[in-house]
Amino acid sequence: MTRQHHTENVRNSNNTAETTLVALTIQICGFVHEGALDTRCAAKLVKRLRKEAEAISETRRSTKSGNKELIDAFDAVDAVLRTHDAALLVAANAALRATAETTGTMQST
Repeated sequence: MTRQHHTENVRNSNNTAETTLVALTIQICGFVHEGALDTRCAAKLVKRLRKEAEAISETRRSTKSGNKELIDAFDAVDAVLRTHDAALLVAANAALRATAETTGTMQST
């Protein structure tokens, strides 16, 4: 299976509407927020949705209001992804500190 070039994707793009991309992005945002979707998977899905949004924009099928909704939805999912990843980082750091404290206490006795 070969990859198509971006220009071929634009020419052969289906009739995906901006509202569909917004709805999908909002769903992904909700899934990440609930912890039902891994952030790496969500980031890949959003990357693909951004490419589709770009294809829609290049074919001039986009509207100002639809484009604004897309930008807002992408901003929202980016914020949720950053927040979720930051929470994971804080939890991992706390676990490391707890392990270090336990190891330090055992070594000092």
